[in-house]
Amino acid sequence: GIVSIMTLTVLAYERYIRVVHAKVIDFSWSWRAITYIWLYSLAWTGAPLLGWNRYTLEIHGLGCSVDWKSKDPNDTSFVLLFFLSCLVAPVGIMAYCYGHILYAVRMTVHVIKLLKYEKKVAKMCFLMISTFLICWMPYAVVSLLVTYGYSNLVTPTVAIIPSFFAKSSTAYNPVIYIFMSRKV
Repeated sequence: GIVSIMTLTVLAYERYIRVVHAKVIDFSWSWRAITYIWLYSLAWTGAPLLGWNRYTLEIHGLGCSVDWKSKDPNDTSFVLLFFLSCLVAPVGIMAYCYGHILYAVRMTVHVIKLLKYEKKVAKMCFLMISTFLICWMPYAVVSLLVTYGYSNLVTPTVAIIPSFFAKSSTAYNPVIYIFMSRKV
């Protein structure tokens, strides 16, 4: 999930640089971005292994995740920063980038063919981001409910649906690529 949202964030930033600032990203920039995405993801997923929170079975008992229930200040600080760094900040960056792209595309009249292509790519990325958020937001809400003491509202049956839906999100991007890109 972290790799996925960070990849979408970097794609939004790349589109922003390309459309708003008319700069082309080179191959080495792409590889550095991929490396940073994976290092960032490994840092957040490795933190519980090093003692900042921990991995435990989810409420439904079919998968594991960080310990959302723990009331230890160390664990709740992890959950809060994890939520801010791996959901709120990336979504904010994507909103900023795509907001500026939409503004730039509307304000620009020249190079219509290029703009059509850029608009199509931006729509595809926006659909991927929207799909990601639709898949992961219920899981985030359930996790925050458990974290902040409302676990009585979350039964195993209620918890399993957002969990599986969130984890299925990576299957949707290839489908979106197939239907929205002629190059695939």
